[in-house]
Amino acid sequence: MGQPTILSAPRIFIPYRQPIITPNIIYNFARPQRVDPRDVYHAAWEGVVGLAYDTSFFPKWGELAHAFCDKITSVEDAVHYANEALALLDDPYTRLVDPEKTAEMEDERQGTLVGIGVVFEEDADAAGNLVIARVLENGPADKAGLKPGDAIKAVDGVAITSIPRKDIVHRITGEEGTKVTITFVRQGAEQTIEITRGVVHVSSVRVRRYGKIAYVQLASFIQDGMVEELETALDEHADAEAYILGLRFNPGGQVGNCVRATSLLKDTGKIVTIRQRIPFHGYQRSVSQLLKDRIRTVNFNEDNGQNYAQDMQRHRNRTGNKPMAVLIDGYTASAGEMMAGFLKDSGRAILIGKRTYGKGIGQTVQPLLLGTTLIVTSLHYFTPSGHWAGDAHKNRIGIEPHFDVDLPEGIMAGSPGDTQLNFALAKMEEAIR
Repeated sequence: MGQPTILSAPRIFIPYRQPIITPNIIYNFARPQRVDPRDVYHAAWEGVVGLAYDTSFFPKWGELAHAFCDKITSVEDAVHYANEALALLDDPYTRLVDPEKTAEMEDERQGTLVGIGVVFEEDADAAGNLVIARVLENGPADKAGLKPGDAIKAVDGVAITSIPRKDIVHRITGEEGTKVTITFVRQGAEQTIEITRGVVHVSSVRVRRYGKIAYVQLASFIQDGMVEELETALDEHADAEAYILGLRFNPGGQVGNCVRATSLLKDTGKIVTIRQRIPFHGYQRSVSQLLKDRIRTVNFNEDNGQNYAQDMQRHRNRTGNKPMAVLIDGYTASAGEMMAGFLKDSGRAILIGKRTYGKGIGQTVQPLLLGTTLIVTSLHYFTPSGHWAGDAHKNRIGIEPHFDVDLPEGIMAGSPGDTQLNFALAKMEEAIR
């Protein structure tokens, strides 16, 4: 979406590093000479004033500017009371996160982490054990033999049912080269193994071949290098005659990554319309378009009626006009839905699976003081046809597939019994006959 505009905002503090954003606007904060934990709260308070898409809470917001000052003596206090104030917005996606979570988010964006390399299901099993949803390729857990479906029962001899989920994750992760003992259940049998923690490189893109069909799975749009990773994967499978793009369980990520990735899949067409707050002002409406030689975003300032365009370099379409199917489900969200909506409305692909999550909103991720990060819902986006997927809270609309196909309970995505993938394979085989 072009180079971001740099704006100044009054009285707010400078972050210690450049913000990660979902819209295409970055602005500067003014840093105080000495940082007090109460400054963290005030920075969050003013950041919300400047960025929040929905401003209807502003009349009550002023009452909270100094409501907790006498209670804040630490960063933990500042985060706690900021989130207590933010509850007024009734928006689960607007929040202040602590330094620990901020570091985890940075690791996720860079695509590296230290641990054993597993992703857990959202819900525990009937016994309260955490079930592994994914084992990261070539990570310590993968090399030790852990598999999706294994249920973690204990860590270093401590039963996980006796400790909070957050503490379980802390026990499993740790410094590179240290060891952790994992007790797990597989097909009713209990096993215990020792794993040496290490640096795990998380891939955004995985490809599986089914003869002439390439199944390209996009885990998220979070990592900085995911577009280049997708480009490499498509180049390596340029001989494929059809593609299946996997967006199931894709939570979204950076809008810029999604917009850039569309150029790998289509020659021309409207990508998305975004309406977002102009910091400390009104709203801007931005329309992004794939042109043959660039990506152009035309921005319209609703306050003064002015237009301006931003151009950015595009990638070459690596899939031509070959048949394409997209797998979606109830966990496909945010930028994942943006991509699905683009491919559906442009007629580039057929969508298979279940209605998507319904998160037609985006957040600005703004690093603040003392290692904290403010996340604020700052935009709504609309597919090329003008469809809004919803607010992922009280209005979850989603994007409907062309073919509604269930994944049976207990069947892992990508397994031989994956009915959605099998349906897509049949459709693509039919298309290339």
